[in-house]
Amino acid sequence: MRDSVCKVLYALKLVYRSAPGLAMALFAVVLVQALVPGLSVWAVKGLVNAVVASSPDSWIYWGAFWLLVLLIDQVMGPVSAMVQGNLNERLTASLNTRLMSKVNRFEDLLPFEDEAFYDRLNLLREQASYQPTNLIIFLTAALREGLTLIPLLIVTGSLAWWLPLLLLLAVTPHAWVSFKLQRAVWETLSATNPEARRMDYASNLLLDPQYAKEHRLFRSGNFWIEFYLERFNRLHSAMRRQRSKQLVGNMAFVAVSLLGVAVALWGLFQRRLSAGDMAMFLATLGYMQQNLTLLVSDASMLYESLLYFDEVRAFLEEAPRTVAGKGRVLKLAGPPELSFESVGFSYPDGRRALDGIDLHIRPGELVGLVGENGAGKTTLVKLLLRFYEPSEGRITVNGTDLSEIEVVSWRRHIAAVFQDYGKYALELGKNVSIADHERLEDEPGILQALRQAQAEDLLEKLPQGLRTQLTKEFGGTELSGGEWQKVALARGFFRFEAPLVVLDEPTAALDPLAEVRLYEQFAKIAQGRTAIMVSHRLASVRHADRIVVLDQGRVVESGTHQELLERRGVYAEMWEAQSAWYG
Repeated sequence: MRDSVCKVLYALKLVYRSAPGLAMALFAVVLVQALVPGLSVWAVKGLVNAVVASSPDSWIYWGAFWLLVLLIDQVMGPVSAMVQGNLNERLTASLNTRLMSKVNRFEDLLPFEDEAFYDRLNLLREQASYQPTNLIIFLTAALREGLTLIPLLIVTGSLAWWLPLLLLLAVTPHAWVSFKLQRAVWETLSATNPEARRMDYASNLLLDPQYAKEHRLFRSGNFWIEFYLERFNRLHSAMRRQRSKQLVGNMAFVAVSLLGVAVALWGLFQRRLSAGDMAMFLATLGYMQQNLTLLVSDASMLYESLLYFDEVRAFLEEAPRTVAGKGRVLKLAGPPELSFESVGFSYPDGRRALDGIDLHIRPGELVGLVGENGAGKTTLVKLLLRFYEPSEGRITVNGTDLSEIEVVSWRRHIAAVFQDYGKYALELGKNVSIADHERLEDEPGILQALRQAQAEDLLEKLPQGLRTQLTKEFGGTELSGGEWQKVALARGFFRFEAPLVVLDEPTAALDPLAEVRLYEQFAKIAQGRTAIMVSHRLASVRHADRIVVLDQGRVVESGTHQELLERRGVYAEMWEAQSAWYG
């Protein structure tokens, strides 16, 4: 009981905080609606007694009163619907904003490596489209029906003290079973959520234009349809079993409830009641039976929404591993000095990515990171940007442990371009300037960044220049893979006042010569800053001050391009292999 009360109070708090005025208005409407049945049966009693007594004056009075009650009932329906609709929209927006803000507060990427996190987030996000609506509807209905019972119980109690107890006792087993079965449905839904997420994956994959060519070439569409149906059948079977249990349980206890009503009727027929009292009792009994049935049904559905919002509460209260605002604020006066001291890292699945990395990067030094795919280059960059925390060892900035530096202040000093860059459904200019929210309308800076990324030709090609909406999703222009990469590079260059710059292999869609030119441009822009260039094409980093070679998560070589060639080691072997392709 205490747990249920806590769930209700938390849900009410969310509703109130989303729109205090609308929440209070809805409560007032519900209160008025709750009084209507009691006033109505009271009016019926007066009318019947007036008719039996042949009193025209009383008949007119009670008739007018009954019509007023009916008018209030009719008016409150549309008013309630309007207030519910407005409050639901505000609650839905508030809930989605809270979920987005919470996910945004996860400063590291570790949760996104966890399948359980994906399942949980998918459940919350998917049901966020309808659970706020359910909460408002069933909370309003249950509150109205519960308040309505109070005057009706008082009326029945005036006829016989045991009537309210009997009627409530008859419906208690029904309510208990309904709540228990609703929890079972929720637990089944949570348990089968991985299947639901795979269904969404298959559906989105088949409907995504990005994969349309392969689906048609490989005739793989039917595979994904069967993949979807196989998961659907598992989920549907589990949910169907729970709903069947609900139906059987509800039908059985409806019979118990009707038996209670029959006993109440038999008891009252043994007494001598006036015509008005009997009419009032029958009207009251009809209202009560209807309200009790609806209350049990709506309360059980409300319980499911409360379970959802309880999961929301747990998610919102979960403490992130890397917390913004914790640590000393960093203010760099110049390019930083970086040190990796015996750094190791393992992913949640146990895969070892880095092992005993010792690397010192001098202030203003341009370092190239090279190695085969899976050597640990990108993982090292992610540790530097504090997307992950090292499993062993530490990283220092000017001698200070990176874990002691406030994460947001650290990232403000970094400009980076990643291989898995974003393609935003925004205007071209906003796609660049989103890298710095304080300079969203800095047109000269945007144009300079586009020139540095060798993307100035887009301004002539696109119909509205910087104001051109990108992606077809909202009726905009779709760019080629190489053009998108240049836009992503411009986004990184837009923050090139930062003292630390990172280029993490974002040029896969560019031809080798274009990539070499771009990395040379990067080297010029990065002068006077500490810079890291990551690439699997060695020609792109050969002009770096120093090249660091990674292999299976370890640093195996370090030196200039010429020094590494002369050593005839891993780097020289990779250089000769790549050179042969262009021989």
